[in-house]
Amino acid sequence: MAPKKDLTLSKKKDQYRIRNWRQYNQSLVNRGSITFWFDEPAISKWYSVERVGKPGRPDTYSDDAIRCGLLIKAVFRTALRALQGFLGSLIKILGLDLICPHYSVFSRRAKGLKIPLRRLLKPGEKLNVIFDSTGVKVFGEGEWKVRKHGYSKRRTWRKVHIGMCADSGQIIVSAMTSNNVGDDEAMLYMMEALEGIPLGDVLGDGAYDTVDCREAVYDRGGRQIIPPDKNAKPQKRWLLPALKERDKAIRRIQELGEEGRSLWKQEVGYHRRSLSETAMFRYKTVLGDRLTARREWTQATEVAIKLDALNRMTEVGMPKSYKVTI
Repeated sequence: MAPKKDLTLSKKKDQYRIRNWRQYNQSLVNRGSITFWFDEPAISKWYSVERVGKPGRPDTYSDDAIRCGLLIKAVFRTALRALQGFLGSLIKILGLDLICPHYSVFSRRAKGLKIPLRRLLKPGEKLNVIFDSTGVKVFGEGEWKVRKHGYSKRRTWRKVHIGMCADSGQIIVSAMTSNNVGDDEAMLYMMEALEGIPLGDVLGDGAYDTVDCREAVYDRGGRQIIPPDKNAKPQKRWLLPALKERDKAIRRIQELGEEGRSLWKQEVGYHRRSLSETAMFRYKTVLGDRLTARREWTQATEVAIKLDALNRMTEVGMPKSYKVTI
């Protein structure tokens, strides 16, 4: 008979409490308010004036109107036809002199729709950015069916890559790729979108420990907080300036001994990277873990719309917690 474990020696999990519960609770309520998503700026810019006098068929509705409708679709998880009925009834109840777009207009205009993400930086402030990725389902069998009876048809999924501000929690850049694109490739693409923004700390997991990624961060003046491979060794015969931070990390880990990697991560503040994992968890919990669009270009718009919705929820209010000492 196996001996019983001594539970008194097991480490207790840290407990936290929210100090701004009243404000955070109200922010959760505000997220469900239709006036938060169907707001005055969207109403005032409902019709398009940008294509007047330009060749081709003019767009009746502005990008703001299409974005507003797709935001409501993502947050309240409606289908396109249901979105038309839902939005049309809101316009009627609010007594607005507006016409609701047809559901086919939302479908057609979603292709290539530009979704600007937040970039809340003060003058002279450097951006501390966290890169991460997660997978979202497109179509395929459910988890229960696969466990019970096994696979019977192809399952497809996409990868959502984000660059998140470590200070504000805002997602400032994103990309959607197929499941065979590496995180390091997506990071290089997103770094191009951050051109002109001064970088501070750049955090990522071991998937970003490549020469190209480190050179991209080094060229922008950023500080690399990326763990090297467990079997990594410092450079010997040749020296790349972009790898100096990596060599420094390797030597420091070796100096710290058996628990070197854990202690190094605490020293450099690597555990801030968990903020991006929390953001991905919120994305899937609040907005769902699958995409409803079938075409790749509309899937990219759906991802960007959901990330924009997540940013708006962050702006309304987030919990501020403190550790409980027992």
